[in-house]
Amino acid sequence: MFYYLLVALLVLANSTFASEQCVVKDLKGFYSFVKERGPILKEAQKRKLEIASRIDVAKQRPNPQIDFSYLKGDQFGLDVNNYSVSAKHIIEFGSKRDRRIRRAHSFESLRYNEVDLSLYQENLAAILNFQRVAQLEIIEKAIDEAIHTFEKIDKKLSSRRRLNPEDTVALSTLKLALSDYKAQLNDFQNEKTMLEARLSFLTSCENVRTRYKSFSFERFKDQSNSRNDIGLIELEDLKLDLAQKELEVQKSLGYSDVAVGPSFVYQTQGGEDFLSTGVAVSFSLPLFHTNNGGKLAALRAVNTQKITSDNTKNRLRYQRRRLVEKYHRSLDTLKNTPNLEALESQHKEVEKLFSRGVVSIQMTIESHRQQVEFLKSRFETENDVLTTLGEISLIDGNLTAIEKLL
Repeated sequence: MFYYLLVALLVLANSTFASEQCVVKDLKGFYSFVKERGPILKEAQKRKLEIASRIDVAKQRPNPQIDFSYLKGDQFGLDVNNYSVSAKHIIEFGSKRDRRIRRAHSFESLRYNEVDLSLYQENLAAILNFQRVAQLEIIEKAIDEAIHTFEKIDKKLSSRRRLNPEDTVALSTLKLALSDYKAQLNDFQNEKTMLEARLSFLTSCENVRTRYKSFSFERFKDQSNSRNDIGLIELEDLKLDLAQKELEVQKSLGYSDVAVGPSFVYQTQGGEDFLSTGVAVSFSLPLFHTNNGGKLAALRAVNTQKITSDNTKNRLRYQRRRLVEKYHRSLDTLKNTPNLEALESQHKEVEKLFSRGVVSIQMTIESHRQQVEFLKSRFETENDVLTTLGEISLIDGNLTAIEKLL
């Protein structure tokens, strides 16, 4: 009995702990969880460890070479045995090891920043997903209200034995609008279901409570005021630096390595023994090539990367200017639209007028349609502003721009 009670308490404690872990009160809490403990972060951390191992590989020195040979022969009826042993250390000429390490550090810097930018994009997408679910809940509520109102009107008109021409047209329009809203509601519910699956993955929660966040966007005052991390433009410089480090490595491969170390020869002839010692040296003769092919390929790669990086940086600069224009234009549009509180207040006034019979059925249909369309349009503009801000911050390397909004 005590055993079953203990198991029940453990299960209850685990479920309670899990539920406490899954509490997300708002967008800021959700973002903090994803940024500090999310699965994408863990993946990025493991990827960085994998990248860092390149430096350990580059630091490795060649293993010493051990050469052993045995010869047996006959000299005037006497057995002759020769044993030869040499241990040679590899000396890398051309600063091969140093250049490998520099290339590995350049590779690490490039890939680290690529991982950070990719992680930032994932976190931005997570914010958009959370915000979109909250927006869909507001839209669903407005559509549910419209459906409820239309069904009341439909029931009222359908109960009449005879309808005048205006009511007949109104009833037909009402049924079409009702069918359209039900179809829209299904589409929005499907979209929300898939987004909720993403939120559950990011938080390890079955259900994530969302709350709509009204952002306070600001205008850009200066194009360079927010550069504090490596952005997409600076990333191109790192790509070029890696190509140049690869060229240095290929140049170092043109030098032959030298293997040098002690050598011992032990010889037996009949009943006599002989021991000889000396130094063994071996190296490759650069008769056929000094890695000219590798150096030429790396040089061409540098030239190609330079042109590619210059083109990419110019494209990003032009794109950034257009993104700032787009951001300001969408922001002005967003600020000139009524907020949700004002919209809700206006809608309640319309509902009061309709309940008093002051507003016609056609105006009621149009009022609900305008409300739903306004919500969709406002949320679309809001998401466009947020997405554009994220694209600009990626170019600038301002990886804290979104956090300031929360």
